[in-house]
Formats: sequence, structure tokens, C-alpha cells
Amino acid sequence: MTLVLLGVVLLLLAAVAWIGVRALLAKEALERAQALVGQLQAQAVADPAGALQLVGDIRRETGEAKSLTSDPVWVAAEITPVLGTNLTAVRELAAAVDLVSVEALDPLARVASTLDVSSLKPVDGRIDLQPLLAATDSVASADTAVRAAESRVADIDTSGTLGFVTEAHARLADLLAEASVLTGTARTVTQLLPPMLGAEGPRNYILMFQNNAEARPLGGNPAALVLVNVDSGAISIAQQASSRDFSRAHGTPDDIAPGLEGLYYPFTNYVMDITVRPDFPTAATLAQTFWEREFGLHVDGVVSFDPVALAALLEATGPVVLPTGDELNSGNAVQLLLSEVYERYEDPRMQDVFFAEAARSIFSALTGGGFDPEALLPALTTSAESGRLMVWSDRPEEQDVILTTPLSGVLPPTNDETTTMGVYFMDQSSSKIDYWMGTSVAASADRCSAPSAPVFTATARVTSLLTQEQAEELPDYVVSTWWGAEKFATAVYVLGPPGTTFLDATWGDTGIEQEIVAVGQDLGRPVVRLLTTIAPGQTSSVAVRFQGGEGEYGPLAVRTTPMVHPTEVTVADNACG
Repeated sequence: MTLVLLGVVLLLLAAVAWIGVRALLAKEALERAQALVGQLQAQAVADPAGALQLVGDIRRETGEAKSLTSDPVWVAAEITPVLGTNLTAVRELAAAVDLVSVEALDPLARVASTLDVSSLKPVDGRIDLQPLLAATDSVASADTAVRAAESRVADIDTSGTLGFVTEAHARLADLLAEASVLTGTARTVTQLLPPMLGAEGPRNYILMFQNNAEARPLGGNPAALVLVNVDSGAISIAQQASSRDFSRAHGTPDDIAPGLEGLYYPFTNYVMDITVRPDFPTAATLAQTFWEREFGLHVDGVVSFDPVALAALLEATGPVVLPTGDELNSGNAVQLLLSEVYERYEDPRMQDVFFAEAARSIFSALTGGGFDPEALLPALTTSAESGRLMVWSDRPEEQDVILTTPLSGVLPPTNDETTTMGVYFMDQSSSKIDYWMGTSVAASADRCSAPSAPVFTATARVTSLLTQEQAEELPDYVVSTWWGAEKFATAVYVLGPPGTTFLDATWGDTGIEQEIVAVGQDLGRPVVRLLTTIAPGQTSSVAVRFQGGEGEYGPLAVRTTPMVHPTEVTVADNACG
């Protein structure tokens, strides 16, 4: 019996030693792989072909770590108390890392070795779509692998594991979350760009220039529009138009729900008001309808941008010279397009010509390849995230992809990922006064006083940045059509989180007049339309409260109008206690 017990003890000691050695070797292999990944990030840009060799080395290291942590002795030891939980977690972490190495890094490195970012720059107005088409399947498979690994890691139980295992799990989860954003973006780009740039046939798009000196919830008055034709990567301007070229619409389109015009403002009558409802697909389909009725041409999609987004693009293109001799650059674009033009030209038609020439000049710089690709991507990303760049396609399969991105201009339909409130502003003075308006939004959530009935509050503030003397010196076209420089009216639209109900609205700082104009439902949310009128130099604020029901609510977030001066947003969503 003694010899049997001694044999069992020796066997257990051997197993522990075996596992300990293999764990140490696996740890060293993963550390070597991590160091190689750091090299890969730099080499993928400097030497794409050499990056493939590095990926091979990484695969060997991660494969070794996976093999070391999945042999029969290791798996059998996972049934032991305490130690077993740690062994299972380490095995699953190693397997997830190897999955990314084999099924994501390898195809991405192969894409990087053949797809140079500079090759995507237009040459003589044409983008070579072949590299994007060739990369589509590889990028999609890499994204699928990263998301699968992310899901696997999220399912690993680390309760009761040793500190270094818990830390490794958290670090890998964070890295995969970052990676999934990047691979998801790459997948979207390679899926959407080729067909949208005419790989499957010619397309026509409206480029909508939103003038946020005359604010609308989605940005501003879409006073200037450009028709762009794309065909097999070739991009050209086909036609330019202004809001004056479109007659008034008669009747409400069938797909606009009854009552919405009264809740917001009549947004289907004039092309300049199509951006009132804070839902870009609505604005885009209306733009498509207006263009087809006026010019008899079907358009396949709409792209919206504003002067602040144009200024960001100019960071990538560098200055452009307009036919007037003006140099348009990232530092002066907003002031020149939204303020100086009204001082220079009293005739609105001349203002439209100036806007059109500015759009054409920047377009020519972009399609001519005169930009820095590394500067362009951050400019586009920032503009999309701030609501200054939005895209819509009338192809359902493309629009479904767009809806998963910040380009969509759509409020989240649920509270699952975020509990999002919308606070939007609209000029009601028939003016261009919003160049001199400041806005802020303070959002808060009370989930603790009554957990089954949380209260969400949005406090909106509108401030005139002018003195009375400054207002009186502005051109007639800038101040109010009705009241001159005496006062300015702004509509404030507050949309509560999905599934909540409107409680009340309390005015704080008051200007000349204020009122609740309408309360209703839209986009699965309560909508409150308020109107405030202020004199130069005055401020008006209003706190609007909504009550939710029992359920899960993601972190509090706010969407708001991309104003000339970005709206200052603060969020207070403190946990109970």
C-alpha cells in the first residue's frame, strides 16, 4: 500500500512539474509573439512583404503556446479544484490568440503586402478599384476571426483565477475590442466602396452641403447640392444646384408618418428643410425625391457634409485657390464660407455661386489625388463621429451596412449599448445667425432613487455670442428676416431614450419668450419641441425630463446638432452609491 501511495504521489508531482514547465514555455512563447506583433505594426507600413515573414514567426509562437496548453495531461488537470480553473482559462486564452494569429493576421498581412494606401489615391479623377476588390474576402475572414476570438475571450470564466491570469484575460479582451473596431471598419470599407464607386455599374450621388450658419437638427440648411457621377472608379461632377432651383413640394410622401410635420416643422415642403427630422435616411430620401422631380434623374445615394468637415478635408488636401482668387484653407474655411461671404455678396445667387466654386475646388483637389492619405482618414473619421459626414444608399444591402457605422445619421433604436438622448437645434428666425450662437447640453441619469423608473434629464442652453451693437452691424441677409437684429428664435428638439415618456420641461435662464410647441412620439422615442427667443447677448436654457421603465439601460450618451461652434456636451451617469 505504501508503495502504491508513493507511486501516486510521484505521479502527481510529475504531472505538476510537467504542467509547470509547459506553462512557463507557453508564457515565453506568447511573450515572444507579443514582441513580434509590436514589430509587425511598424513593418506592415514600412515593409509589407517582410511583414509576411513576421506573421509566420508569430504563428509558430502562438501555435506552440496552444499546443503546450492543450495536451492530455493539461486537460486532465483542469478537473482539479482551484488549479483547474486557471488551467482552463490559460488554455482558452492561448487558443484565442492562435485563432487571431492564423485566421486574422495572416490574411491581413497578405492584403497589406499588395494593397498600398497610396494606390487608393485617384489618378486623373479615377480610383483603381481592383486592389479593394481583391482584398474584400481576406478582410472579411480576418474580421470574422477577430470577432470570434473576442466572443471566445468574453466567455472565459476568470472568477477565482490567479492575478496574472485575470490580468492577461482583461488585456487580451481590450486588445481584441480595439482590433474588432479596426477590422470591422476595414470590412465595411472593402464591402461598400467598390460597388458605391461604380464597380458594378454607373452611380449618381448628391453631395449635400449643409450650411450650419442656419442650423437644422441634422446640421444646417442644405442650400448647395452637387450631382456626382461615378463609373468604375471614375468620379466627376455632373451638375450643381442650390435650394432656389427646387420648387415647393405638394403633399407629404407616403413613407412619412402622419403627424410628424406638426411635431417637428414642415420638413417635406422645401428642400432647405429636409434636414429637420433628426434621421438622415429621411433627409436623404427627400433629397432624392426633390432631385428626381425637378431634374428627372434618379440618384443612388446622398452624402452630406458641412464647412467644418470641409475644413478638416483641407488639412489633407492643403489650401485650394478659388476662381475669385481666395485661398481656402483649414484655418479660414468656416469663417469664409459662413460669415465673410455674406458681407461680400448681398445677392444670395452670388453666395450660391461662391459655395459652388468652393465645393468644386475641393472636389477637384480630392479627385485629382492632391491629398495626404494618412491625413485624410482621421479627417473623415472625426467628421463622421461628429455627425458632419453622413452617407445614405438606396441599395438596401449597402444601407444595412451603413447603419452599423457612425455615417448613418441614425439614433440607436434601443438602450442596449447606450442610452442615447437627442438634443437638436434649429434656426427659426430665417437668418444665418447661428454662426454667432453657442450651445451646450448637460445630460444626467437618476437610476438610483427609483431603479424601476429611472429619470433621464437633458438641459439645453442657447447663447447669443453678440452684443446688440455687433448684431446691428451684420448684413441684412444674416439677421432675422422678420425682426432684424432685435431678437432671434431657436427651436430645441429633445428626444428621450427609447421606451421612455416625457415628464416635464423647466426653463432656467430665460430670454424674451419660451414655450413648449409640441410633444409626441417618433423613432421609438418621446419628442419635445420647444421654442426660445433671445436678444443679442442673452441666454436661454431648459431642462427636459423623461421617465423610463424597468429594464436594462446602457451608458448614457447624447447626440446633438453639429453646430458651427461645437456644442459642449457633459454627461453625468454615476452609479448608485
